[in-house]
Amino acid sequence: MKTIRKHTQNVWIDTISLACMIVLTITGFLLKYKLPPGSRRAELWGFTRHEWGDFHYWIAIVLIVCIGYHLVLHLPWIKGVISPTKGERKYVKVAAFSMLFIALVAFGMTIFTGAVTHH
Repeated sequence: MKTIRKHTQNVWIDTISLACMIVLTITGFLLKYKLPPGSRRAELWGFTRHEWGDFHYWIAIVLIVCIGYHLVLHLPWIKGVISPTKGERKYVKVAAFSMLFIALVAFGMTIFTGAVTHH
């Protein structure tokens, strides 16, 4: 089996991520302005607000997976940034990376905990 070069994988992941961001932007605007809450079974291109919301959600999941894979591809770079260089304090980099990691985990957990308010 032929392996795909890391650069090619990165190009594909970045392209898919960009496409996801564009689709999320478009569907977000559709949900906000064309099919706002209370639009009473209104449809756009045969889909209701809830169906557009489901589509928006799954595209967001694909984007999160792509970002995770992108981070895995760049793990050597991340390790290089975190590892101490001559004259730098290791704990500053470790603390900064730890705070970023905690923020990402906390944000990611909102997906699974359903931290959404309903009116």
